Amino acid sequence: MKLVLSLNKKEYLYDYVSMGIEIFVLGGKYSLHSPYTFSLDEISEIIEKYPQCLFYVTMNALYDQHELKEIEDYIQSLNDIHVKGIIFQDFGILQIVKENDYNFDMMYSPETLNTNACTLNTLKDYGITSAFVSKVIPLEEQLFIQKEVQIPLMIQAHGVEYIAATKRELLSNYQEASQLSFDISKKENLIIQAHQSSYQFHIYEDRRGTHIFSHTRLYTLDLLNQLCDFDYWYIETLMMKDEEAIEIASLYSDALKSYKNGSYNKDIKEYMHLLYCLNTPLDRGFLFDQTVYKLEDMRKMDNEKHK
Repeated sequence: MKLVLSLNKKEYLYDYVSMGIEIFVLGGKYSLHSPYTFSLDEISEIIEKYPQCLFYVTMNALYDQHELKEIEDYIQSLNDIHVKGIIFQDFGILQIVKENDYNFDMMYSPETLNTNACTLNTLKDYGITSAFVSKVIPLEEQLFIQKEVQIPLMIQAHGVEYIAATKRELLSNYQEASQLSFDISKKENLIIQAHQSSYQFHIYEDRRGTHIFSHTRLYTLDLLNQLCDFDYWYIETLMMKDEEAIEIASLYSDALKSYKNGSYNKDIKEYMHLLYCLNTPLDRGFLFDQTVYKLEDMRKMDNEKHK
């Protein structure tokens, strides 16, 4: 298992690399949900400065036809500066890479679709070389997928979780209708809470629409014994303050080192204590929830409707 971090600031790269982290996810011009958007020049500079590290760029939106020419040029630029891989969900991105015979690691990362091994093994034949396991299924099912899939898999270790997104400008429309004044673009600025619910969510709007994320952070620091067979352990720094991102990266890096040298079971209590001291809202997400509907349940419901 290797630790992967979404890079929030290039100024902290030295600190992260000093911790032993060697794989980073960068937000770019065509990225969604990134803690920072790096220009091509910045990405090139980072790769040249840290040749020992691997850098992935997220192109994880669903793109419109009129964008494809610019996107094709952008992917060529990523190839020219030797980006390791692209994290994507739009198969148009995969098609461009295949047509130009680029040698990226193509990591398939739709937010909710990677929920079974059969699909991922089939997509391997279409050029997908790694994948991000869906976070909306229980850990038990994620572990089953890991055992059955024939490509490297990434699982989220820590950070806010995707809830929903739309291309509609929901906040702009609400602002206009309500005549209220607030900043719709700051990712960590606005919190929404459903009526008669204790759950809170981050919401923000950008040029690609409206995005909603959990207010709590998924954490798996104490689950490494169960997760160790996954290839990548991912820390999402979206919505994190700079100090929190550094502390979280350090904790997970130390935990992974501890696991490899055999002292993890002894050290984990101290790591968890340090995690709680950060005083950030924590959650297990869907890891220990049961899937409500399985395929056989849906078939049964359909049959009953048609009786």
